[in-house]
Amino acid sequence: MASLSSAIGSMPLPDLNLPSTSTSNVCELWAVDTTADIVCPSGTLIEPNIKGHEYLNLPTFAFLVHNKALDKRILFDNGARKDWWNAPPSMSKSIYRTAGVRVEKDVFDVLATGGLDPSSISAVVWSHWHWDHVGNIQRFPKSTDLVVGPGFRKDFLPGHPTNPDAFFYDADFKGRNLIELTFSVDSPRIGRFQAHDYFGDGSFYILFTPGHTASHLGALVRTTPDTFAFLGADMAHFPGMYRPTQYVPMPETLPTETKLDPRYHHPCPCSIFTACHDDPANARTKPFYHISQRPESWFEDAQVAQSSVDALADFDASENVFVAVAHDPALKEVIDIFPRSMTDWKAKSWAQQSHWHFVNELPVDGKPGRPLLVDGHYVEGKLRN
Repeated sequence: MASLSSAIGSMPLPDLNLPSTSTSNVCELWAVDTTADIVCPSGTLIEPNIKGHEYLNLPTFAFLVHNKALDKRILFDNGARKDWWNAPPSMSKSIYRTAGVRVEKDVFDVLATGGLDPSSISAVVWSHWHWDHVGNIQRFPKSTDLVVGPGFRKDFLPGHPTNPDAFFYDADFKGRNLIELTFSVDSPRIGRFQAHDYFGDGSFYILFTPGHTASHLGALVRTTPDTFAFLGADMAHFPGMYRPTQYVPMPETLPTETKLDPRYHHPCPCSIFTACHDDPANARTKPFYHISQRPESWFEDAQVAQSSVDALADFDASENVFVAVAHDPALKEVIDIFPRSMTDWKAKSWAQQSHWHFVNELPVDGKPGRPLLVDGHYVEGKLRN
């Protein structure tokens, strides 16, 4: 099976300053399907506008991390709450900015159904404050810490009803240890990101990845002594925002291990997909999309967010890093999902199988690549627009 290295261009690979491989401290990792399916107008997240791709399909994933040596479990993100309409009014109203949403279960229940006692989770990390990542934290016991990015207290506390316009409830935080991380110019860096060694043993790093929101967090999980998974949350909502690049150009013919929809057959020329690229001369070395700068964009700072995405692409060029953003359909269709582990991602060649998977969503001849995941806003299982 071909490796990504066979597609790497002439540019030297970026120096990621990955933590030393001398440590034996590793984590087991699971991708958790939060059962939240979302459809958003593309312009709220990505540019340019490409005919036939006016909407983005956004399945939603959280990640379970287990530090075996310390027997500590971390939940990175918490999906959307099943009863999203019962979130504080300011939060629930924002959900109608989407074109559609359907949530079948709380992540708490997904974990329990999969055989894990949710009370065994020592901390939940919120990558950022948006509704499809914070879930219903009140379902977790008060013994579960809540980890947030810099400035969270100032921006979001007190909660509702003390502040009628708050995005969270007072009860979300009452009696719970709220850990607000801080980063500075003196913080160690991994790649271009400031990093916090959460366990202090080199197994799990929380990264400061601002732009989508001011306090947005990512994570780097050591899955073997020399391999990692980069949890990108909402740094990018579509892999075509950081693929292809000059480090890993799109080949003339897609690798046979690429998981394609039945309407495509191997060998599959990439020209089928690059035909919609807005820069034909560089279509095989330049991402299809960049951060939306439109007034309706969900990104708080488009310039900072684009810098973060560019830095994410550095990690995506490494054969020892699996990049997993929260809304990548490849996570559901290529890798194993909780309760099955994704720790052995490299041994199972999931990076090669999923790298170009995003082309399935791209339009061909101006026609959508895939149907919409959900056709409106579902409340208590019923469509309500």
